[in-house]
Amino acid sequence: MQSLPDNLITLAVTSPPYFNAINYDGHRDKLNGKTDHWERTEVSYDEYRDFLKARFKELLRITQPGGHNVVNIAPVLWQGKRTALPFHFVGWMEEIGWTFKEDIVWEKPVARDRRSGLLLQHPYPGYYYPSLVAEYIFVFQKTTDSKKRDNIYARRSKEEKEANRIDLSDYQGEKSKNVWKIRPMAPQENLHPCPYPLELVERVVEFYAYKDDLVLDIFTGSGQTNLAAEKLGRRHIGIDTAKEYLDYARERLNAQLHQGRLFNSGDSDKEGLPRAA
Repeated sequence: MQSLPDNLITLAVTSPPYFNAINYDGHRDKLNGKTDHWERTEVSYDEYRDFLKARFKELLRITQPGGHNVVNIAPVLWQGKRTALPFHFVGWMEEIGWTFKEDIVWEKPVARDRRSGLLLQHPYPGYYYPSLVAEYIFVFQKTTDSKKRDNIYARRSKEEKEANRIDLSDYQGEKSKNVWKIRPMAPQENLHPCPYPLELVERVVEFYAYKDDLVLDIFTGSGQTNLAAEKLGRRHIGIDTAKEYLDYARERLNAQLHQGRLFNSGDSDKEGLPRAA
């Protein structure tokens, strides 16, 4: 991000690394055949907080005034204790300078844990532990000096708005509410240990970015954000530190492009950036 200019992107969408839930180095070692399993490792919460704040502060710099930062995040269960990460995270973002805008609950129809079963075994007060079937999607915005000046939505032409009209045929049901019921991905569907569903990020991209706007994922992983942005005609950048995940994301994106989209990595737009980077 430090190599990118100020006020470049319109929308950022990401899911940060889970606090103490995934050992990404261990997972990559398993992918490379260096081990047959990986284990969770403990990270200092202060270190984790500083890691996120540094990156989202830099993200604020490169986001256009009025642009959005949408983050999928959840509490983490570690050594029998739940850490209220999403609620701390909102405060961190506000300290940086982001304006909190919306909270959306992603409800997963299938529960992968059986915490609620404890009450069946001990049907008494104090034994209630609900199964964890939800994560949060927080929407933040970079503020503008006024509602019109430098606002990426107010300055759109009538023709541009019509070209980006959203199909509302199924809007009055679940999409109009702040609880989205979307099936999570099964482990065998993706090489990455914790990808969010394509349907989830497609909604975000359609609701917050116009065609040809630049979308960024700073923890791109398997490239779900890039796939959604490409499908919906938005330019996109994906950043990750793991070559294994980037190679996999590139393969998936190339396969999608091969199936029907015209793509030439040498073609660039008015910003001098290719559609995908």
